[in-house]
Amino acid sequence: MSRVLNNRSGVSPENRAKILAIIKKHNYVPNAIARSLVTQRTATIGVVMDTLTEAYFFDVISGIQNMAEDYDYNVVFCSGSNDAKIKLKYIDYFSQGRVDGVIAHGCRSQELFIEIIEKASHYVIVEGDIPGKVFNKVLVNNFEGAYRATSHLIKLGHRDIVHMAGDMEYNVSADRLSGFLRAMQDHSLSVENAVIDSDFSETTAYNIMNDLISRGRLPEACFAAADKSIYGILRALSEHGLSAPKDIALIGFDGDVSDSRDMVFPKLTTMRQPLYEMGKEAVRLLVRSIEDPQAKPIATVFNTELVLGETC
Repeated sequence: MSRVLNNRSGVSPENRAKILAIIKKHNYVPNAIARSLVTQRTATIGVVMDTLTEAYFFDVISGIQNMAEDYDYNVVFCSGSNDAKIKLKYIDYFSQGRVDGVIAHGCRSQELFIEIIEKASHYVIVEGDIPGKVFNKVLVNNFEGAYRATSHLIKLGHRDIVHMAGDMEYNVSADRLSGFLRAMQDHSLSVENAVIDSDFSETTAYNIMNDLISRGRLPEACFAAADKSIYGILRALSEHGLSAPKDIALIGFDGDVSDSRDMVFPKLTTMRQPLYEMGKEAVRLLVRSIEDPQAKPIATVFNTELVLGETC
């Protein structure tokens, strides 16, 4: 039967037809577990992400799913709920021969990446890095994107510019902060009190902007490490009868959408990440590693795209 199922030679046309008829009659489905014991392959990819429900991740998920289908691989997606312990649990689960390789998207702690490197036979890390370690990774040039975003504000004539930084436990936040600082320094602009500690949430940015407005410290312009922050800023501005770019120029990062549904926001000026292409590239690198274990690791770096909107 295995020769027929695998379309191999050595079976007469008559016997092949009989076996296929029996398979169809009994709705026979090959046992995937038994097959994996023989082939040492599951044709399955495990994916660990912070969440599967936020719109920001949908393009990454679609890219992974579509590319996996092109390679005839199955995909198991897991949400870490922004909890490193949950992510580590899934890494342990995947590393017990249940998948052929693992894709991990971002993480606050490098502990997860180290666990993947130590436990998974094949892996790709998206938007995460470990200095000095060589492995398959898919990155965004966050420094360059932040530099261009800040330079865009400067070219528009703004000098009093602040950066609403992201969660500094993420590598991307540090890179975007560095890009902002370099652009300011290259244009001989002061960075004193120019960096505002924040995270990636609308609520935090909303509260920060409310405080700045109440203290009469509204800057000319703001580059935020995430579009979510820009949406929070816009909400605070609206409640005080202010708007962008009339009262403050705003530029974000990600190409994300608002969590809110009770306010119509202007189209953001932002640095858009090619998230769909990043998801596809992660699968390509992983399958390449699975099918050729001797292949040298690759670091693929994507650039962002400046999308001109209505906020600056």
